[in-house]
Amino acid sequence: MEKKLRKIKKRPRKFRRIFRIFSRFFIFFSLIFLIVFAIRHSILFKIREINVLGNSRVKREEILRAGSLKVGEKFYNISKDERIKAIEKISYVNDCDLSFKLGGKVIVKISERKPYYQIQKNDFYLIDENFRILEALKSKSSNLLDIYGVDIDNLKIGDYIFKGEGDREKVNLLKELKDEKYNLRGNLKSVELLDSISTFITIDGIKIHFGSYENIEYKLTTLKLILDDIKNTGKNAESILMEKGENPIVNGQRDIRYREESESSTEN
Repeated sequence: MEKKLRKIKKRPRKFRRIFRIFSRFFIFFSLIFLIVFAIRHSILFKIREINVLGNSRVKREEILRAGSLKVGEKFYNISKDERIKAIEKISYVNDCDLSFKLGGKVIVKISERKPYYQIQKNDFYLIDENFRILEALKSKSSNLLDIYGVDIDNLKIGDYIFKGEGDREKVNLLKELKDEKYNLRGNLKSVELLDSISTFITIDGIKIHFGSYENIEYKLTTLKLILDDIKNTGKNAESILMEKGENPIVNGQRDIRYREESESSTEN
């Protein structure tokens, strides 16, 4: 009987102890919430001035609208990360840094993307080096590399032209073409990317039948030697066939098998 009474007495004590612990946690987190809420809505975090840095193509108004930034509003009504993500959705914005200083000053620093390629589909779509569509223009830009063979029918401004695993070979080729060691950056007029082969045209009008997407580095190294030789010797070249037989062939006034020509000139 005494044991039963002891158990009955222990239960309320145990319950009261748990209740006290729970109450303390509840009060603690409630205070934290109230403090954070008060800070976020305090006049100290009211936006009084906004400085936008690094933008040349993107208008200030577009950046402020995307980031929901407005003088007179509370900065922390929307989280900083959400504002940054919204600003980085602007097609020309590559990176955004956002800071708030006591006194109400907001500083927005952005880095912009630059067009490098263009694809024609009614309008001319400008593409950056990471293959993001930046904008569409009515007229063609003469200083950009034309890309043919890439379907962008279902894409819009801000999308990337390459997404699937099947585009990896094309992406690798375009990245290699920009490598300074091949001396092709700025010296190509257009690139055609088909499913299994690719073709380039230089600014001098030489058509390069590059062939498959295999052995890209080796073929580009060989191509550089050929183009350097054409430039140094003044050979009349109309096209270069990189995978025609064992050795590349240069077509001009007369066909030249590059390795045979280079070997005979070395002997002389």
